[in-house]
This record gives sequence, structure tokens and C-alpha cells, in this order.
Amino acid sequence: MFTYPQLSHAEQASLPKLIAQPSVIPNKFEDSTHQLFDCQTANGAMVLKVCNTATIEQSHFWLGANHLFAADFPNSLSNIDFTHHFLQKNGALGVPEFVAASANRFVLTRFVEGTDVDARQIKDDWVIQLANHIAKLHQLSYSTWGTLHAPQFSANAWASRLHDTLVCLTEQQQPRIAEALLPEVLAQAAQCHASDFVPMMLDLRWDQFRCLSTNQLVLIDLDAFVIAPRALDLVLLEYIFTPAQLALFKQHYTQTHAWIEHSAHTPAYQLLLFLMNILGETDLVRWMQRI
Repeated sequence: MFTYPQLSHAEQASLPKLIAQPSVIPNKFEDSTHQLFDCQTANGAMVLKVCNTATIEQSHFWLGANHLFAADFPNSLSNIDFTHHFLQKNGALGVPEFVAASANRFVLTRFVEGTDVDARQIKDDWVIQLANHIAKLHQLSYSTWGTLHAPQFSANAWASRLHDTLVCLTEQQQPRIAEALLPEVLAQAAQCHASDFVPMMLDLRWDQFRCLSTNQLVLIDLDAFVIAPRALDLVLLEYIFTPAQLALFKQHYTQTHAWIEHSAHTPAYQLLLFLMNILGETDLVRWMQRI
């Protein structure tokens, strides 16, 4: 009899019947917060993601997401079906078919045929697809912010929660950050007011996508969607694109949205993304100079 790895009998009782013992999918990063398994079932190929609780507890990314947005991860996995349905309805990219999930434990989705996207070989068409996707999500504007399924915070709470989160994350850094710019950016954060909130993927990176044989992108990791200031999303996008890719992205994004001025908020948002270890940079000065 085949069993789903790391799951109790009760947890897997209602899951699709396995026709082979699942195999481990190697993690791309040492600090990955899930262990992935390739599962062959009577209902087709699927991917099981099991929480690595110890890694999550040490994750600066999830510390930031939980502290700032009250993301409540990994308990929030009980709502991840909402994220799948939300993106199917409101986004412009494919997402895996949701099968099952359990709070604090696992997510099971249908396997997506295709190839992993390599950040070193990004096609212009993918940049355009992502621009259309982000532009479509940004058509949804919120007056409150927080979790995707239930944004609970008022606009006037943003600056104080951002500042407090930056302080919390800074205190967790080992070794401690000693750059002189830190007090200045923290002071700016307390004045970083926002009023335009949109759906955002906090850990948006090219390695979160697969490419189908049709060249269409599929977003395969949906854990970290929140409602956040539009400017924060734009700052993250400026990091993941090369200058040429960013110009192409803007060309398509600005067909429906203005590229809002956000320079007053940029340093605080840069610091947040750095402290959450979004792209793995360890040199704060170099990070702050990138955009």
C-alpha cells in the first residue's frame, strides 16, 4: 500500500489513491519552507507540498509577511483554495488545479506539465504575459489591506505596521545591520502612508513559474499573495527585471495603468524586501543602489 509522505492516516484518507510511492522533488533552496513530492495517483500526476515547520520558524520572509500582513502562515494554508480560485478568476496566468490542503501541514495540487523558468533566459513574451497579469490584478483596488481573502487593516495603519515590522526584522538579523542608512530609512517608514492597495505576490520571482509547451506561463507557488500598496509591488518588479525587461513591462502595463511615482516610499520598501530576503542579497548598500 502506498502512502503520502509525512502525512497521517487521517490526513490522507480523503486524498486521491496513489498508484506508486511518491518521490522527493529536490528543493531549489536550502531554506525552502516545503518539501515537495511527485505523486502518481489514480486521478493523475500531482505535487504534494508538506510544511517544514522548523524552516518556517526561521524564515525572515514569513516573519515579515506574518508580522506586517498578519498572513498567519502556515495556518493560512486552510484558505489557499481561495487563492487558486481568485487567481483563476482575476489573473491572466495559469495556476495549478487545487486538490486539497490542510492548515499548517500540506497542499496538494495537480502537476503542471512544462519546464521550469530560468531567470537567466527570460523571453520577451514572458515579460509581456507577466505585465498583462499584474495589470489585470491591479484593476482590483482595495481601501483596506492584509491577507488576500480578508484584508482587515485600514490605510492609516500601514506606516506604523511597516515601521514596526522593519524594526522587528532588523532585530532578527545576524549579524546585525550596521549601515548608517538604517536609522534614516526607518524614520522614513513611519511617514510612508499608502492608500492604493492591490493583490500582490510577495515572493514574486521567475523560479515560481513553469512554461507550458504553448509558451504560456503558469504560476505554481501561490502561498504568499496579500493585499498590499501598489508601490510595493512596483518596487519588487523593478528588482526582478533587467532594465530592458522593465522597459518592456512598463510599455504594456501602462496601457491600462499609470506607473505611479513612489520615490518617497522606495527606500522603506527596499529595506523591507531586503530584510525579508526576497532575492537572497546580503549586502544592504548594494541592494539599496540597485534601483
